[in-house]
Amino acid sequence: MMTSRRVIATIVVALAVAIAGGPATAGNPPAKQAREELEFGYKAAKRGYWQEALERFRLADELTPNQPRILNNIAVALEANGRFDEALEVYRSGLALDPNDPALVKNLSRLEEFYAAHLAVETTEDEAAAGGEADDAP
Repeated sequence: MMTSRRVIATIVVALAVAIAGGPATAGNPPAKQAREELEFGYKAAKRGYWQEALERFRLADELTPNQPRILNNIAVALEANGRFDEALEVYRSGLALDPNDPALVKNLSRLEEFYAAHLAVETTEDEAAAGGEADDAP
């Protein structure tokens, strides 16, 4: 399992890639504002302010909807906030728009792998807790 430092580094790199592929802004005020929100969100994420980053990415999505890279950023921020189910849904929404987006494919795959391992650990812990202590008496 990845250390939290590696997870954060991976998330920040994913965001940097997603920012670079953001909406075109020439002559398009909503796209320009969306780009500014994305950049602000990226800076917030770098500092560990994931809730602020999420809000900024959602604003960018409202300004320029159905942008796979913006959806990637939203999913990354949801993931960083521990909202894994929502992150999975948003990654899948982005892939529905662009099934070949490399960042979305990679991030969804990584989250599915993590989430499957997380659920397996939770199930094992729940089963152990439900079993209680063993009784030595026959």
